[in-house]
Amino acid sequence: MPLFIGRVETLKLVAVFVAILIALKRRVSVGMTLFGAGLLTALLFQVGLTDLLTGYRDLVTSRRFISLTAVIVLITILGSLLKEIGYLERLTTACRSLYGGRRTAAAMLPPLVGLMPMPGGSLLSAPLVDSVLSDPKYTPHFKCAVNYWQRHIVEHIMPIYPGLIVASAMTGLSLGTIAIVQSPFMVIMALVGYVMMIRRIDKTVGETPAFRPAIVGILTTIWPVILTVGIYAIFEVEMAWGALVSLIVLIIIARPPKRALRLSLKKGLSYKLVFLVFGILSFQTVLDQSGAIESIQKLSTDLHFPVALIIILVSFASGILTGMLAAMVALSYSLLAGFLYQPTIQIDNILLAFLAGYVGMMLSPSHLCLVLTNEYFGSDLVKVYKVMVPPMLVFAVLAYLVYLSGWADWVY
Repeated sequence: MPLFIGRVETLKLVAVFVAILIALKRRVSVGMTLFGAGLLTALLFQVGLTDLLTGYRDLVTSRRFISLTAVIVLITILGSLLKEIGYLERLTTACRSLYGGRRTAAAMLPPLVGLMPMPGGSLLSAPLVDSVLSDPKYTPHFKCAVNYWQRHIVEHIMPIYPGLIVASAMTGLSLGTIAIVQSPFMVIMALVGYVMMIRRIDKTVGETPAFRPAIVGILTTIWPVILTVGIYAIFEVEMAWGALVSLIVLIIIARPPKRALRLSLKKGLSYKLVFLVFGILSFQTVLDQSGAIESIQKLSTDLHFPVALIIILVSFASGILTGMLAAMVALSYSLLAGFLYQPTIQIDNILLAFLAGYVGMMLSPSHLCLVLTNEYFGSDLVKVYKVMVPPMLVFAVLAYLVYLSGWADWVY
């Protein structure tokens, strides 16, 4: 009888998961999708209306919600403003001056642009990669794969990325801890990308080889990101304070035109962005209230399913479905809370969940960066996958070995 009840509870969660899939396929926003999924969960698991409204009230007045909303809004404004005032063009000029020419520029431009978090950021580095790989021998699908891969290398550790910020808010781990635990993934991805893609690019002499001016040029374009992270790390304050200080200093120094400032503020202060945060956290709130999370853990125990397999399947599916790191974290970490951080932190499982979800997100045909980059280069998505899937499989295997090594437990 308990096993039957566990299966029924799990089927309810499967129904919620299917509803999320349908909504995302119909291009309903992630925030609205997860908010609706929370309401459906409350209905299926019979959460009372009073309890539901109380949970929402406690959520929007919580420090977690306010802090998470503030940092995502401020980071979005900062990233948009850096684009509007021409910092990306300056970055390109600096990278072209490095020794190694096009190979170095193609390898460095996407991840450097990746330091400036913004939706569809691969589209910003695409013209830069296109310009340094102008030789006809470099096919559109190769350029698309290189740009897309290199752009996401830093996503494993950058504490200003929404995915890591959401992970910190949900698990209670500090951003620094998450970055350190996941740092091997960045190293592996960079090495695999170099061996399997970047080495296929011919070396050339830079336009005006000058190492020192190039480094100075790079630092003068990415300093707002360095300042944001530095304030967080040195003073151990909320990331939002670092982003706010960086934004104010950038405005004072760069004196952006009113139009650029207005566009950046409009993008960051969007109600859709705020509702995205609410949708993510409200779904987690209802899952906690309903006790739905416990049913997954109980059923896996009753049926003797390997915990690692469940984590991989749920996280990978979440990544494929959402195509967004923050949404993947919100969805999979909520469903897997009993294996990841409730009642205690299980850091190795968190690392595995991120890995599986990340691979799913990178391969997702709904990933905005992949869609926009593919469209920009006019490439065949099937051919892009042929270039990208082999290194992604190598990355997944090597990263899984890191998980098996006990690295996460050792550094935590």
